[in-house]
Amino acid sequence: MLELVIAGSMLAGVMTGLSLVMRTARQSWETIDSEYAVLQQAHATSRHFVRAAREAVGVAAISADGNAITLKQPDDQTATWQWYPSRGGQLGVVTFRDSSNPSESMLAQQIDDLSFTGFAADGVTATNDPDAIHVIQVAATVTLPRSAVPQRTTQCKVWIRSW
Repeated sequence: MLELVIAGSMLAGVMTGLSLVMRTARQSWETIDSEYAVLQQAHATSRHFVRAAREAVGVAAISADGNAITLKQPDDQTATWQWYPSRGGQLGVVTFRDSSNPSESMLAQQIDDLSFTGFAADGVTATNDPDAIHVIQVAATVTLPRSAVPQRTTQCKVWIRSW
């Protein structure tokens, strides 16, 4: 009988330890997964813009603060990207609108900052004149709170091929 009590106590101790290890591992995995998802949204936003900008024939408009840009597409349509600090209860929302579709679609969320900077044909002179922009830099910033470097920024430059 004593052996059964000891075996039961040992089994309870092992199960308690195992459940603590599993819980800690799950919390770590969830944290890493959520930070990875945020980082992927920043990269996906940049890729989405660069792919569309490569096909663009020009810039229709760029906001003074650099949070929105509208590109002219080859089929006489326009495509607009805009960053909102807060929209619909969500933080850091990036939206995309194609002129062929009247509604905006959410491209990403939890983006701390999204900026578009226009450059002249030399690639170094910054300009806000849509007719003078030949190179566009897009920069998306996100925060990873548990990382050693909490602010991560992805930057891309793209040439408007048709001028």
